[in-house]
Amino acid sequence: MQHLLEKKFLPFVNKPGRYIGGELGQTVKSPGEKFRVVLGYPDMYEIGMSYLGLQILYSIINSDERFLCERFFAPDRDAEEILRREKIPYFSLETHTPLNEFDLIGFTLAYEMVYTNVLNILDLSGIPTRAADRTNEHPIIIAGGPVVHNPEPSAAFFDLLFIGEAEDEILRLLGILAESEDLPRRERLERLVREIHSVYVPQFYDENTRKPVVDFAPEKIKSARVEKLRREYYPRRQIVPFIETVHDRLTVEIMRGCPRGCRFCQATAVYKPVRYRSRDEIMTQIRDQLASTGYDEVSLLSLSSSDYPDIIPLTIQLARTLSGQRVALSLPSLRAGTFTQELADAVKTTRKTGLTFAPETGTERLRAVIRKDIADEDLYETVRLVFKNGWNLVKLYFMIGLPTETDEDIEGIVRMIRKIAGIATSIKGKNIINVTVSPFSPKSHTPFQWDEQASPDAICSKNDYIKRKAAHPLVNIKLRDPRLAFLEGVIGRGGRELSDVIETAFRRGARFDGWSEEFDFDLWLGAFEMSGSNPYDYLKGMPFSADLPWSHIEMRQSVEHLVKERNRTSTLFRQSEPARPPVMAPTDEEPEDSGFGRSRKKLAARSTSVPTRSKVRIRWGRKGLARFLSHLDNVRVIERAIRRAGLPAEYTMGFHPHMKLSFGPPLQLGYTSEAEYFDLALDRPFQPEMAERLAGALPGGYYMVRAISIVDKKVSLSSRLNRAVYEVNVGRNGDYQTLLDKLLSRDKVEIERTTKTETKCVDIRPAIYVLEYLEEGADAPGSAAICMELGVGSAGYARPSEVLTAAGIADEDSLPGCEFHRKDLLCIDDEERRLTPMEF
Repeated sequence: MQHLLEKKFLPFVNKPGRYIGGELGQTVKSPGEKFRVVLGYPDMYEIGMSYLGLQILYSIINSDERFLCERFFAPDRDAEEILRREKIPYFSLETHTPLNEFDLIGFTLAYEMVYTNVLNILDLSGIPTRAADRTNEHPIIIAGGPVVHNPEPSAAFFDLLFIGEAEDEILRLLGILAESEDLPRRERLERLVREIHSVYVPQFYDENTRKPVVDFAPEKIKSARVEKLRREYYPRRQIVPFIETVHDRLTVEIMRGCPRGCRFCQATAVYKPVRYRSRDEIMTQIRDQLASTGYDEVSLLSLSSSDYPDIIPLTIQLARTLSGQRVALSLPSLRAGTFTQELADAVKTTRKTGLTFAPETGTERLRAVIRKDIADEDLYETVRLVFKNGWNLVKLYFMIGLPTETDEDIEGIVRMIRKIAGIATSIKGKNIINVTVSPFSPKSHTPFQWDEQASPDAICSKNDYIKRKAAHPLVNIKLRDPRLAFLEGVIGRGGRELSDVIETAFRRGARFDGWSEEFDFDLWLGAFEMSGSNPYDYLKGMPFSADLPWSHIEMRQSVEHLVKERNRTSTLFRQSEPARPPVMAPTDEEPEDSGFGRSRKKLAARSTSVPTRSKVRIRWGRKGLARFLSHLDNVRVIERAIRRAGLPAEYTMGFHPHMKLSFGPPLQLGYTSEAEYFDLALDRPFQPEMAERLAGALPGGYYMVRAISIVDKKVSLSSRLNRAVYEVNVGRNGDYQTLLDKLLSRDKVEIERTTKTETKCVDIRPAIYVLEYLEEGADAPGSAAICMELGVGSAGYARPSEVLTAAGIADEDSLPGCEFHRKDLLCIDDEERRLTPMEF
């Protein structure tokens, strides 16, 4: 299978790093008699690998020797096209095993707009999209995640759904399935329902009434909760992606649930009650995982970080630890009014990232209605505090279309944005405010689940007004597509009748519907029409007595409690202010920055001690599937390996310090190499054991050849290099040398070279020095090779692919399948000496 992927798939997709696997921290087990599980997130790799829940379950399952667990993510459209054309079944990352060969396929559903991706993955795997069409020969298909708290829209597609938090039950669930492998599919599912109260098997319930049609199925399915966030849930070694992900940092959960209970927020219901982790446990996890991952940023994960009881002592302790390691600290979810000077002093000693606040509405009245008890002045003082303490970016989130909203509330958003822009203008610095405005969608299990949803036209009108009236040079306003939010609301409150709509949309080509560039509203409207449904019917409000599609799911809070909460908003205009920690404004004399990065008043002082710095040059290579990574991916891999190895790298000054690290000419995607180089500045003398540590820290597919200490010269590594030696494996063909000789005999070899901005004609003949056909290649015994010596650098360069095309040996279709290998990089000096980077 891997050979097929290397020849027919990976060379042709836009971003092969999404599909190669092999990341540091992955687990690969021998199948043996193990029950085989594959878990997936039905969106791009970059999104799915940012979801901590997937890594938690992956680690828990692989910790048990009865099971093996691998991963998959949604293939992009270009990858799907190749898979279908070449008839390649979709596969896992770890061993590239077709998904249909696993015993169980699990989907994490965190968002309503991924259902068409689920169907696409099943279809590409040769598995029927409907549970009713599967036989005992097919894998069990399961789903979990926040979205399944209304399981009905997707119920037709899954054999079972796990409702709630799975950490405590996942091994028991898999054990029951593993022990019953010889039984018919229906009996295996029956065993699960009898033994685990959070398992929902749709076929055991009437699709209209959602009442059990078998005596062993409960009327209510209880949403599972873990009592305590145990240390063993969290992987000791997180998987470290090769490619950049959406949240490209170490994510550490500090609490689960939220003490505030905003009435629009489904997460409050899904993750109730609030559970905190101890500060010591969090610190230990961060230390261990930074050492094993090499990340340069830590993010504290929770629904509201500043509501963690020990947030200030935790942040102070973290800042002391992280600032010396050049690691940034991110608090992605903050509550205005709880961000104090003490917290600011702690966080800003690390590299500063943007700070996010969600006032949600423009007036205190509407904030009281949604139970977001933040005063306007609290927000203004918090923003003032943020900018005065050296942050330059504030992100604000607002919601429109909320129950009881009036024109005054929309006007309040405009006033608030302009007021904050005025604060940013009054404080020295390049201050920016990023504003996101999202339409409200009623969510299941919230006090607003019965409310009307504003139409896309109504939301558009409000969006236009906000964008026009709140315009300001320091403000960037992002408006979420109201049609996408509308459809999200429809699916979120729909029943099993929507399965037909979702499948019709998939068959018509819907994919990645949560991405604005992929979302096709007209396609979805057509799917509703073909299925005999009117999506606008789902906008309407519902009486409290309505039989909701999720009424068979039992949560911690009762329906009576939700009704009571909703009724309170009908007459609620202001709410008594809770006790808040005082927001302390900074003094005129700003506190000195004790960390790294740029302070407002002065740069960090340079050392006046005797120089002990050094510089090391490393020769390294890559092989196997690592060749399908880009130059920027290589840089990321090397930087993290340096961090894991604990090398004393020197850093630049400035707002975003980075390693003093310089690379040789970039290696093209798809090439292997044994001759890549980089120079690294160290803040102490280089020792040979440092090279050993670095070699041990490199992930699979990367290796170190040699390391030497060099004199720090002003001339960069790349500027000295002017030749590159390549070997390209080809089939044996006696005409190849003739074609190469003809190319060398030409005075000009003009090719078209396309950049991001233009396509131009370039003569590459001056950059072609040696072309030789070898009957026996050095790197692939049994096959022929073409050896090339080509120019690199500013004096002119040629790419091996351009040479093969110009010689008539390969064309655009066959080039991606060629195997290119870089043998060396050279400096040919004025005396015609051939020097490698280890010799100058």
